[in-house]
This record gives sequence, structure tokens and C-alpha cells, in this order.
Amino acid sequence: MKKKLLAGITAAAITVASLGFTVAHAKGGHDFMEKRLQHLTEELNLSKEQQEQLHASMENGKKAMYDSREQRQEIRKELMKLDPNAADYQTRLNSLVLKAQEQAKTMVIQKAEQKQALFSVLTEQQKQELSELQEKWQRKMEKRFADGDHPKRGKGCH
Repeated sequence: MKKKLLAGITAAAITVASLGFTVAHAKGGHDFMEKRLQHLTEELNLSKEQQEQLHASMENGKKAMYDSREQRQEIRKELMKLDPNAADYQTRLNSLVLKAQEQAKTMVIQKAEQKQALFSVLTEQQKQELSELQEKWQRKMEKRFADGDHPKRGKGCH
């Protein structure tokens, strides 16, 4: 029972954390998408046709994100309403865990589909360049976090 409770709390925490991440990106909305497309265009020398294809793909991804946002918010609200003293607490918690797991699965699949769509419009050389850029960005973020320099909260956030 403790394992189920721990699993439930973990799944709920993941859902709540992912909601915050999604909302942060959703607030940027169109600007975030346009900036990302502009950055990819500059870094990978995308053609006009590639830009149009990526823009359409990003719009679809944005729509999918908004469509699932309400579901994540509902899970969060239900979690906040749970009464640990209620007789059906464990049953309701297990139900939320299943919903949260399904949401996490959906988000991972959506992210993978976005990456697949991106790679489908790139040339082999651009794919290699993007992979190198992603590795560079990953190393940069790892260094920032290792130095205690969180991109949103500044130094010493830990």
C-alpha cells in the first residue's frame, strides 16, 4: 500500500510539474513558436518550404498541447480536493494515478511526434547539425544547473 501511495504521489507530482512547464511555454504561445522557428532557420539554414512545413507542424503541436492542458488541470484540481481521511481515498488516488500516467504517456508521445515531424523535413546534413546543436544545448544546460544557475530562478536556487 505504501508503494502505491508513493507511486501515486510521484505521478501526481510529475503531472503538476509538467503542467507548470506546459503553462510556462503556453504563455509564450505564438512568440515562443516563432522564435524557435527563427532560431532553427538561422542555425540550420532552412528553406522557405521547410519553414512552412515546420510552422504547420508546430501549430499542430501547439493545438495538441492546449487540448491536453485542460485534462492536466482537472487532474491537479482533483488531487487538491482529495481528503486523506475519506473512506474511498485510496481508490480515488489510484484513479488519479492512472489518469496522470496516461497524461504523462500522452505528453511523451506528443513530444516524440514533434521531434519526428521536425526531423522529417530536414536534410541529412541538417539532421546532423541539429543533433550537434541539441548536444551543445544539453551540455550548456547541465553546466548551468551544475553551477546553480537556474534559467528561471537565478543562482543559488537549490
